Amino acid sequence: MNPLVKKIATVFFSLTMLANFICARNSEYEISTAKVKTYFPTYIGNGHFSVASTQLGTLPAESYMIKFYDHGENDIPRIANLPAWNEVNYFNGKKWLNESNIESDHFENYQQTLDMLNGLLRTSYSWNFSDDKNEKYKTDIDILTFVSRKEKNLAVIKFEFAADFSDEIKLSFPLNERQKPERIELAVLEKVESGKPGEWSPFWYPGFTEVTEINSAKKANGAKLRALSQTEGRGTKAALASEIYYEDLGQTPEISTTSTKKSAEIEFKFRTQKGRKYIFYKLVSIVPEFESKGNLVEQAQKIVEQAKRAGFDKLLADHKAEWENLWQTDIIIEGDAELQKIVRSMIFYLLCSVDENTGFGIPPMGLATAGYFGHIFWDSDIYMQPPLLIMYPEKAKSLVMFRHSTLKSALENAKINKYKGAMYPWEADEIGKETTPFFAYQNALRENHIVGDVAFSQWQYFTVTNDTSWLSKCGAEVIRETAEFWTSRVNYNKEKDRYEIGKLVSVSEGLTDVSNETYTNTIAKINLELAIKVSDLLRLEKNPQWDEISKKMFIPFNAEKEYHPTFENAGAGEGATELWSSVVNLLCYPLQVGMTENAKRNDLTHAVKSLELHGAGAMMGVNFLSIIAAELGSDSLLNFTLDKTLKGYLKPPFYVLSETHENKSINFLTGAGSFLQQVIFGYTGLRITNDGVIQKYNPMLPKKVKRLLLKNFTLNNRKYDVIVENNKIEKIPRN
Repeated sequence: MNPLVKKIATVFFSLTMLANFICARNSEYEISTAKVKTYFPTYIGNGHFSVASTQLGTLPAESYMIKFYDHGENDIPRIANLPAWNEVNYFNGKKWLNESNIESDHFENYQQTLDMLNGLLRTSYSWNFSDDKNEKYKTDIDILTFVSRKEKNLAVIKFEFAADFSDEIKLSFPLNERQKPERIELAVLEKVESGKPGEWSPFWYPGFTEVTEINSAKKANGAKLRALSQTEGRGTKAALASEIYYEDLGQTPEISTTSTKKSAEIEFKFRTQKGRKYIFYKLVSIVPEFESKGNLVEQAQKIVEQAKRAGFDKLLADHKAEWENLWQTDIIIEGDAELQKIVRSMIFYLLCSVDENTGFGIPPMGLATAGYFGHIFWDSDIYMQPPLLIMYPEKAKSLVMFRHSTLKSALENAKINKYKGAMYPWEADEIGKETTPFFAYQNALRENHIVGDVAFSQWQYFTVTNDTSWLSKCGAEVIRETAEFWTSRVNYNKEKDRYEIGKLVSVSEGLTDVSNETYTNTIAKINLELAIKVSDLLRLEKNPQWDEISKKMFIPFNAEKEYHPTFENAGAGEGATELWSSVVNLLCYPLQVGMTENAKRNDLTHAVKSLELHGAGAMMGVNFLSIIAAELGSDSLLNFTLDKTLKGYLKPPFYVLSETHENKSINFLTGAGSFLQQVIFGYTGLRITNDGVIQKYNPMLPKKVKRLLLKNFTLNNRKYDVIVENNKIEKIPRN
């Protein structure tokens, strides 16, 4: 063979192999679907704002931003849906695309792909519609959408199409105020008929954003939209700006603009050439007042103008590079391809709702929907923070900083309720105020474990990062003030020489008025002990009550039968409901309370019996059981509980999560965080302790998993690859 030809062949072969490798790797991070009747939307975001998917890829979709809440009259604060900015509509000369039914025969070759590696949502299909059944009016359509990970205020839509006909067509790019919700007066409503999460969705409508100014204008090679909006009641402002432009069309389109008080639209009209490809871009910038000063509209316009000058290819490359960097930290599972994709989807969905330096927590549904009103619960502290802590500690910091930034509200809440210190709200809005609906007022008053949960998560952040400066400036204050709360919340039982806590709502929320709920008493004791630790470490004055109360705090335990009751004098398994199979297993993990192996095993056995009796309830209530099963070295219980932690919660086609099997609201990121803890801590035996992240138990993998790699994880401020194989663990430092 000619040497030159041989060299060219070798290079070609190498490039082909590289291309195949890249395609194979990309597919490992992709979830794709054809047309399906059961469709739960996915979502994409950058930790600042988001957009959900629609089946057509062109319809107006839900879009949420951190710290962007309304407060309607007699209603509670809600995370507000941004004005509808993502819509694109196409008229093929016969019908508008967005008026079509995706399930009809007019759509062929449909595919929608969530590319988690690159943070992209792509939708493609052939749309064939005509009034004349014998006439073909096929258009191949491809829509690519991303919310930029590089530029936090920017989203990009690429609309590409090729028509198999020649005719006059139209493209519409609107910006609209959404329909105002019919409010339920949850701030004053005393009672609701239903108490099951599967029936709560009607209450979880989004907050309302009013468009106060809007206009549109033509530009060279395109047009622009600009709007100013504000949330109802709260009055939080955000500006939106959009640039719409196109690649060479081979002609000059007719451009028209229309505006009303609440909406604006850009329309392009031109004649297609059969088989020619046309590409349009819609760049959207959203700038809220809490991120910027001055003229918000001008700043939003500046961002999209700069983005247009940079060009689509540069915007996409920068965005992909940011996601590529995030995926340098990864969980790699060998032997169970489906579990691998599920785990990656959980990482991806969490990352879409969190970023560094936001000073904000994660609502139970993240930025995916308005589920649970977008309020911040203990879910953010106990379920979502730990996996972020050792995967992306700089992002986990946002969660603990939210609690510090809202400490003033917690101090005020304690005073209102006649307590000392800081009483963190059961449901917090963006400014940290108590926002629990009135019909659940007992949770706001009595589900006090949230106070200790906040302190516990602050301490976990410190033990993982060893950031003494942060502890001194932020964390210590939270831990000490929450400890003060407990000094006024407990009662001293002189007869039994112990401290007790009465009138509590349990973690198992069906128990609305119990005394000495085991988890609450335990987290209160830990909170007090942490205040002492922090004070000793930083040489701060200690309240002597902290030591007195913590040492004499009553923790219910049946010594004869060696198990923890849900509350004082409860029987084994009593207090379990359809929603919570067991509360007391939280003592073992994540609290890591010292106990005998028998007690640990008995508590787990009661939880498993409850699972068999009631079925799996809230996803967060079953995910930690597998961690305890692995801790006890029981592979049978590990595999049994693993099945229970996924089945019924995953919704098609994108592995989005619901809180319960029946609940249709998505995407339950609390479940994602709790399941990731099962993988990270349960399968490895690693634990976050007072001494940092240590190997506390033997590793154990589920039966299908051959090998587990925690890639680029942060253990005690060093990066490691953690490998589990054949029930052995190896930690390899990274350079």
